[in-house]
Amino acid sequence: MKNVVLVRYSEIGLKGKNRPMFENYLVDNIKYYFKKQNIIYEKIEKPRGRILIYTNEKTDFLKNIFGISSFSYSSNVDLDIDKINKKALEILEDIDFKTFRVSAQRANKNFKINSVEIEKKVGGFICENINKKVDLKNYDVNLGIEINEKAYVFNDKIKGLGGLPVGCEGKVVSFIEDENSLIASLLIMKRGCSIIPVSMKKTDISVIDKFSCGRNEKLRIIKDVKEIDEIAEENNAKAVVIGETLENFKEREIKTMVLRPLVGFSSSYINKLKKIYNHSLPVK
Repeated sequence: MKNVVLVRYSEIGLKGKNRPMFENYLVDNIKYYFKKQNIIYEKIEKPRGRILIYTNEKTDFLKNIFGISSFSYSSNVDLDIDKINKKALEILEDIDFKTFRVSAQRANKNFKINSVEIEKKVGGFICENINKKVDLKNYDVNLGIEINEKAYVFNDKIKGLGGLPVGCEGKVVSFIEDENSLIASLLIMKRGCSIIPVSMKKTDISVIDKFSCGRNEKLRIIKDVKEIDEIAEENNAKAVVIGETLENFKEREIKTMVLRPLVGFSSSYINKLKKIYNHSLPVK
């Protein structure tokens, strides 16, 4: 048995034959943060539909990586229902709770017990050994079990940002003018693009660097908006990102295709996005 961080993705799973390329970008972005924070891991594996990180360290930085829908700190055991029962009981004995449910997912169909039967067997074993009740709706703990090459048992699922890994969809120029420009940049990064940030003044872009996985370039100071087209052409960037909404929409003297990710959002939703990515977006 080893401690494993079980990483899930959503959109990448829809990429068909190109999926390995997107997975590789995501793995590279994960490795970047391990190196940046000097965190040790043993290895990273890619069974179908998941990424497994073998480490005993906390990896909460995964919450800042686009492409990850959720992750769990889990323990893996052999594909044996008795061993799964034992590990499930061991995990729950360290938690203070009254009610629980078991949620199983079987990706490996060679394991003869299906998901519903796993839930019943493990739930029954726990009830027999500790004085707890099953409640499928109003539960205190949701014990997760995923069946792949091994059985992965966990009691928490930490939500990620979703989207696609930064870098997998090429480069765009981002014109940083205000807080909304930073949010627009983050939304484009969530679609897999890396950013070439430009601004007419010195600007704090640390909030987008936080999510860039090292794939964004440093801020470039420009004197004229027309320089944006030159930067885009030099770097083979196919678009320019601007943080305009319907309220402040205006035509730009830019030949490169302009993207306005916030144009369909209300101010209240944009403020909600700001809270998701950072409680304060510094722009100087």
